[in-house]
Amino acid sequence: MEDQTTIKLKIPRQDMAGVPLFSPNVIAAEDWVQHHPVTNTNSMVQLLGQALSELNRTAISPEMRFSIIETLRPNLDVALSNLGKRYLNQPLIMPAEPARMAELSDRLLTLTSTAYTIVAIETIKQRDSIRETNPARLTCQAIHRALLYGGRKVLQNLQLHRPMEIHGWQTLHQLYALAEKQRLADLPVPDPLTGGRTLKATYMQAMMLGCCKPNQLRQSDLVALYRGLQEWSDLIKLDNTGTGNDLFLVDLDSDQPPLYSILYKEKSGASCRFIDTTDLLKLLDKLKRDTDDTGIHLGHSTVLPANVLDHLISALDSMSLRNFKRTATQGPLWICVGLSSTHYHVAGERLFDQLLYGDEGNPDDADIAPGNPFLTARTKIDVWQKANPGQDSSSDVKFDPNQPVDIDDTTKAKLLRDDDADLPPNQRYPIFKLQMADASPGGYCLEWDTELPSDVRVGDIVGLKEQAQSGWVIAVIRWLSCVDDTKTLVGLELLSPRAIAYGARIHQKGAEKKPPMRALLLPEIKLVGQPQTLITPRTGFKERQKVTIGHKFATQSIQLLRHIASTASYAQFEFRYVKELGDVLAENQKGRPGADYDSLWSNI
Repeated sequence: MEDQTTIKLKIPRQDMAGVPLFSPNVIAAEDWVQHHPVTNTNSMVQLLGQALSELNRTAISPEMRFSIIETLRPNLDVALSNLGKRYLNQPLIMPAEPARMAELSDRLLTLTSTAYTIVAIETIKQRDSIRETNPARLTCQAIHRALLYGGRKVLQNLQLHRPMEIHGWQTLHQLYALAEKQRLADLPVPDPLTGGRTLKATYMQAMMLGCCKPNQLRQSDLVALYRGLQEWSDLIKLDNTGTGNDLFLVDLDSDQPPLYSILYKEKSGASCRFIDTTDLLKLLDKLKRDTDDTGIHLGHSTVLPANVLDHLISALDSMSLRNFKRTATQGPLWICVGLSSTHYHVAGERLFDQLLYGDEGNPDDADIAPGNPFLTARTKIDVWQKANPGQDSSSDVKFDPNQPVDIDDTTKAKLLRDDDADLPPNQRYPIFKLQMADASPGGYCLEWDTELPSDVRVGDIVGLKEQAQSGWVIAVIRWLSCVDDTKTLVGLELLSPRAIAYGARIHQKGAEKKPPMRALLLPEIKLVGQPQTLITPRTGFKERQKVTIGHKFATQSIQLLRHIASTASYAQFEFRYVKELGDVLAENQKGRPGADYDSLWSNI
């Protein structure tokens, strides 16, 4: 049956006689590029934007247009890379200059995708007059490039936790629909660059970013995921009939990303395509079995962390629904961000050395319990005492819910770094006062309408406290979303109603003892069947390891069991207590003489 699909792509009118920056031919474009090196990013971005904007309005042959864009493309990619360094890893509510860089990058990506779209449309219209190349090949390459730069727009918006602009998703859908209409979707693409090997694979490379709960991932994780999908997207089945294993559906006439198939309220029509990730999941499960904690190496410089692989498998395997209903809630909530800051406040506003060695933070104090295992592995993590000898570091910085710490912009950039010895504890580990947007038994949605510290990321451990609470609740930042230029929504998942702050040192036979690290013990909650777990830093801790946890006066040996969760910031393990030889002997001394050796073997 003849395809009656109507393609809804908008391109600018070609109403200019020529390109003012250079003549509309490859030689002039090459000469222009050579005389405008990319060392001055700002200048080059402005010139490239002007050249593309004017080229998109100039009436020239599709072959010549494509050749000129390909001549500009290397400089475009360098300029986009340089811009990315200026707006990535910034506070979510970005300062004016990084925000301007992000807007310039978005504009370049839009202009480039539009330029290639014009080539594809004009080639189809003028196919009988194309002489220098195969029209189908030129159309295929042009649609591929348009999808590729459109996909990079998706990546950038997701990295900045911003929604796509109006018609952003629809443009990608319609480009793919055009490829299907021209029967090019499954043909191999000559020179695929950083895209998939076919038009369908390149389209799915962008679409799957929207299926993988991207607001729960960090900027670097999204880059690695996008790189992985370049290799894996051809394993995804996309068709209009469905296989029965179709978790997602995309409507090519819509302006929305893919959504769960069972949530699509209308009857699926000719514009709907079903997405089956079964084959991709089989590969990901194999990669998980064959991969260690370092993650998957993609090319020479990109690594997909193991926790992101777990996240991807979970997102593509089944639909996840909220366990609790959200309720609109108003009121303040106080929050400390990061494992170090949360550990400090849970410990009763004690610095790490104070927790391990006493209020003076000095391992040489005579009153420290003999045999304290942290003495031989001491590391000075909190060195405020040394940097400021006249400051009484043990003085309490008490939490006043009505007076959150007021800090300047310079300090905000340093909040979560462990080497900020020049900051007193109340600025190094600040408490922020936020407003609740809604709440449920499983978490909160907060409105963060002040400038976020640059270190705040998805996956960070946080401590929470309502005004009437005495202790800190432990949670994790699950997602971030920029509503506008002044407000960010922060989604928090509760992990435990309380925690105990400890130092943790890994046992290593025959090796020099490692310094202790911060750890939070989350007690068992029998009512909901939640076992006791240990929150540790992301690296260094593994299943089956023996670890000493404790503080100045008491220590206990444990063995880490199942690794149940991790992000880029922390790892979470179930564990069991382990009896040391001295404990076993001490217990048996209370029994019958000579029974200690029999009991010892049974305990071991």
